[in-house]
Amino acid sequence: MAKRKNSQIKKKKAGAWIFLSLILIGTNIATLGYFLYFNPSIPISDVPMDIGDMAENSEDYIGKTITLEGYYIIAAGNHLLVSNPMYYFNNSIGISNTVKITGTVPETMTTSFGVPCTVKGIVELADESVEFLGIKFGSYAKKDSDKIFPGIYNDSKLIPYPQFGRILHLYDPTPDKYAVLYSGGIKPGKDYSRYWNDIIYMYFILQMHGYQSSNIYVIYKDGVSEDNFTPVHYPATHDSLDTVFDILSAEMGLADDLFFYTTNHGGGGGISVWGPMDNTGALTHSQVSDWLDSITCRQMIVIMEQCVSGKFIPYISAANRVIMTACSDGQSSYSCDYEGNWDEFVYHFMCALVQIPWNGDDITIDSDFNDDDKISMREAYLWAVIQDSRPETPLYNDNGDGIGWNIMQVFSGSGPFYGDTIFL
Repeated sequence: MAKRKNSQIKKKKAGAWIFLSLILIGTNIATLGYFLYFNPSIPISDVPMDIGDMAENSEDYIGKTITLEGYYIIAAGNHLLVSNPMYYFNNSIGISNTVKITGTVPETMTTSFGVPCTVKGIVELADESVEFLGIKFGSYAKKDSDKIFPGIYNDSKLIPYPQFGRILHLYDPTPDKYAVLYSGGIKPGKDYSRYWNDIIYMYFILQMHGYQSSNIYVIYKDGVSEDNFTPVHYPATHDSLDTVFDILSAEMGLADDLFFYTTNHGGGGGISVWGPMDNTGALTHSQVSDWLDSITCRQMIVIMEQCVSGKFIPYISAANRVIMTACSDGQSSYSCDYEGNWDEFVYHFMCALVQIPWNGDDITIDSDFNDDDKISMREAYLWAVIQDSRPETPLYNDNGDGIGWNIMQVFSGSGPFYGDTIFL
C-alpha cells in the first residue's frame, strides 16, 4: 500500500515538473515575442545577416536599412563586402557572395581587412545590368574573431621598379624573340589592378631576357597604359588578336620564338575580353588555337593565368610548345594570398625566371634545380607550383599530346621533357 502511494506521489511530482516546464517555456517565448515585435530592444536592422541571404529575394531588400556581415576588400577601386575572401578569384564575383559598399567609406575601415566585420546601410542596386547589390555606407563595426583570412585586400596598381625606365638586359637584344601579353578585364569594376601588375612585371622580365620592346605586343583592357613605362598597343578585343597575329604570321619564321601570356578572368567559354569594346563573347579555345597555329616558329611558350585555363591544353597542345596553366579545367585561379598584388601562380613563375622575390621579401629563390645557371620552363613551372599555396592545380604540357600534367607527374616523370631545353 505504501509503495502504491509513493508511486502516485512520484507521478504527481513528475506531472508538476512537466507543467512548470511548459509554463517557463511559454513565458520565454512570450517574452521573446514581446521584445522582438511589441517592444524590441534590438532593431531588426541591427541584426547582422549574411550576404547570401539576400540573393534569392534581392529586390525585397532594396531601400531597406540592414546590417551585413562579411570581409572588406578594395578591388578595381570598388569597396566590397564579400562573404569569404576566397571568392576573390579570377571569375566574376556576384550577388551571392559580394555586395558593393557605396557612399563615403572612412579610411579607418581598413583596420577590418582580413577579419569579419559588419556594415550597416541602405540596400540599393549598384549595377542594374547584372543585378549587383550595393549597400550605402552608414556605419561599420569590426567583430572580435580568431577567424582571420590571409590575403591582399587592397587591389592597387604597383609602382614599377625605378630600373623599369632604364632597362638593364641580362642578355643581348635579339630580333627573333616575339611576345604577346594579354589581359581583358570584362568591364569597369572587374578590371583588377593585379592584372596590370602581372603585365608590367612580365614585360620587364622579357626585356631582361633580350626581347626587344618593338617585338612585345601588349593587348590590355581599353588599350590605354596605366603608367609611363609599359606601352599598350591594342585593346583586349577579338579584332586586336586578329590584327596582332596577322602581323606575327607575316613576320615570324622557323628561327623565331613566341611567348604568349594571358591573365584576367576566364571561364568555361574561354578568356574574357574588354566588354565595353567587344560584346561578342570570350576568346574561345578554338579561336586561340587558330591564332597560335597561324604562327610559324622554332618554339612557343604559353602561360595562362585565368580561371579554367587548364581547359585550353587539349586545344592548343602541339609539338615544340611548352604550356602552363594556373589551374585545371573547372577550377578557379586566385590572387596572391601573402606575396603582394599579383596572381599567385604567375607571381611565383616570374620570381623563378630571374630568381628574384619581386615583393622584396628576404627569401632565396632557388629555381635553378640542376645548377646550370639557366632557368628552363620546366624548372620555372616546378618552382611556381611548389610555392603556390592557393587551392588551384597548375598544369603542364610540353609533348603535344593534349594532356595536362600536375606537379607530381612533371617532377617524377621519366621524360625526356621538351621544357628542360626551353628558356626565355
